[in-house]
Amino acid sequence: MIFLKKSERKYGVRRRVILASVALVAQASSQALAEPATQQGAKAIQNEISRYLGPKVIEKGIVTVKPNGEGYDLTYDISSSKLGLPADGAQFSFGPYTTRITPQDGGKYVSEQTVPSLDFVYKSGKAGPQSELVQRLKNCTGKGVFDPAAAQFIDHTMSCESAVFTMRSPIEDIDASVGKIGFTITGKVGDASKTDLNVTGDLLDLVETVTVKDPANPAPPMVLRADRVHETFVANGFSGPQFMQALAYFAARKVGDNGKAAQEQARAKLKAVLPLWQTLTAQIRYDNMTVGTPKGIIRIATVDTNLASNGLVKTGNVGLNLAMSGLVLPDGMMPDWAKSLVPEKAALDFNLTGLDLETIAGKMIEAGTDAKPAQADALKAVLMPLLLANQPKLTFGQNLTAPAYDVKGQGETSLLPAQQGKATVSASNLDAVAAALGKAGASEPGPQRAAMGIAFLKGLAKAGPDGRLIWDIDFDSLARKVTVNGQSFGPGAQK
Repeated sequence: MIFLKKSERKYGVRRRVILASVALVAQASSQALAEPATQQGAKAIQNEISRYLGPKVIEKGIVTVKPNGEGYDLTYDISSSKLGLPADGAQFSFGPYTTRITPQDGGKYVSEQTVPSLDFVYKSGKAGPQSELVQRLKNCTGKGVFDPAAAQFIDHTMSCESAVFTMRSPIEDIDASVGKIGFTITGKVGDASKTDLNVTGDLLDLVETVTVKDPANPAPPMVLRADRVHETFVANGFSGPQFMQALAYFAARKVGDNGKAAQEQARAKLKAVLPLWQTLTAQIRYDNMTVGTPKGIIRIATVDTNLASNGLVKTGNVGLNLAMSGLVLPDGMMPDWAKSLVPEKAALDFNLTGLDLETIAGKMIEAGTDAKPAQADALKAVLMPLLLANQPKLTFGQNLTAPAYDVKGQGETSLLPAQQGKATVSASNLDAVAAALGKAGASEPGPQRAAMGIAFLKGLAKAGPDGRLIWDIDFDSLARKVTVNGQSFGPGAQK
């Protein structure tokens, strides 16, 4: 599961890099595209790109611009050598990639791409463990409309016929392939020059082979598959235009200009980008996922990861939901008595509240723009009290459903300087669980110990109105004490 997410994330990041690069170039080119495509127009576009990214991207051929009919071909070719990075350090390359942009009525621009192959290659530096990765997107096409007022695409679709990914490292080797890739972007300008952005995408027929290199514990490669990986990303009140203004400011800023006035202007530009977004949600879903093991194939109908945030604000919160359903284990992986105890579906919810992210971001901006930036330890000493100022709390919930029983729970806790909180957990049909464990325990010590644990938990429980067993839990890490339905445990309970 970890590897699946990792490789899928690399595909997703690479697709977003493509769009971000196209969007940046189109935004930078908005003034120059008012006339038909000419060499003079291409030069004007280069000047505008330099305004946002600095002149070296043109001088070193990282971005090139050529007139083509009624539009302009913009090609970027990024590599560690062109960026002037040390030859003995990490080496990477991405591109070349070409997009054609054509001016339209109303100040918007059509962007089109046709790319037979797009590669990203990375090799670690000579010092330390050696690793490398290669990703190749094949036969990609795209078309969309870019709106400079929004600093983003307001409509864009892109698809690739397939993709492959390989990674080699001392710890593991990963080989992955994806069938068709497709995604769509929609957006609009909202209030106060903020923008709304919606991205949806699908990866079909994901296959990933993971080989762990552990001579002490050799194991066959593990193969993970998913019929579909579905992504959604929604940002409302996104600070795209403000980000572009800040980017232009720093590109034009003279090296070494750290005077008081320059510091204040830099801070103002960066703080104008806050809170980055008003609301943000992201989801990744795996459909019909399988995991190959020596004892057979594990099947999971759906695996979901959901993230939500309200931006870098005074009352910031971040939520995370993890869920899976339709878990089926292969015959022979579990003994018969344990089959009804294996969860078929599960969900975990976490929500972190009371975070003054606005003040923390402001302090980081001040530290980053100071003439003498603070050391990491000093910055940490400043930020930690701010993180605790609003007494952030973590609320949590969980649901677990198996053929023989189900468990539900919810609660909340403080985080620092100590974990102090409450939780309520309820369960059904523990008698059936205890009976199954007791029967198996006649011949095996493991189930016997588990049955004793279930009996202990039942002894602590109270009966609910619906017949479920309930545990009301209070915990305090500072006092080193846990209380369950009035009975206390731990070193603090002895005082």
